[in-house]
Amino acid sequence: MVTRKAATPVDEKFDKQDLDLFEVLAALDKKDYDFYDRLSPEQQKKFVPFTMIQWLSAIKGSEGLSRYYVMSTAEYANKYLFNENIQKHPKLQWLMMCASSPGSGKQFHQWIPNISPKVSKLQIAAKLKDIKEYYKKIYPRADSDDIDAVSEAFVGNQKRKLKLAELFPNMKLTDIETLNETITEEQLKQYERDLGN
Repeated sequence: MVTRKAATPVDEKFDKQDLDLFEVLAALDKKDYDFYDRLSPEQQKKFVPFTMIQWLSAIKGSEGLSRYYVMSTAEYANKYLFNENIQKHPKLQWLMMCASSPGSGKQFHQWIPNISPKVSKLQIAAKLKDIKEYYKKIYPRADSDDIDAVSEAFVGNQKRKLKLAELFPNMKLTDIETLNETITEEQLKQYERDLGN
C-alpha cells in the first residue's frame, strides 16, 4: 500500500502572483472587460499599461486586421492612456484597451520597439532613417513611398514640437502636443518675429 503525502497548502498570497503576458493578451483579444477584476492585487500591480499597449497594437495576421489593431489601439487607448488623471485608474486603462480590440479571438501579438524615449520627450531630434525603420516594423506590407511620406511627416512634426519646446521650456509635453495641433505655421513664424528671432 502506497501512502500519499498530503499536498503542502499554498499560501493564497503567494499563489498566482505572476501575470502571464499571453493570458492578458488573450483576454484583450476576447474583449474580456472583467479580466482585470479577477486578477489578484499582486497581479494588478504587475499590470503595466505602457508595455501592454505595445504588445496589443501589433499582430501578425491579415493586413486589414493588423491595421485595425494599430489604428484602434491608437484611437481608443493610446490617445488617452497616459493622461495624468487616467493614469491613476488602471481598471479604466484596461477597459480602454479592451475597447480597442475587435474581439475577433486570440491573435499572435509581436513586440514592436518604441520610438526612442528621447525623441518622444523632445530631448533630441528624430532621425529620418530611424523613423523609417520604425514604421517598416509596424507596417511591413506598406509601400516604401508611403513609409517615406509618413516618416517625413513625423520628422517634420517632431521638429516643430522641438521648436515649440524651445520657445516654451516650462510647458508640459501634453501642452506642447495641443499647441502643435492648434497653432498654424504662420502664427508660429509671427510669434518668432515678435520675439526678434
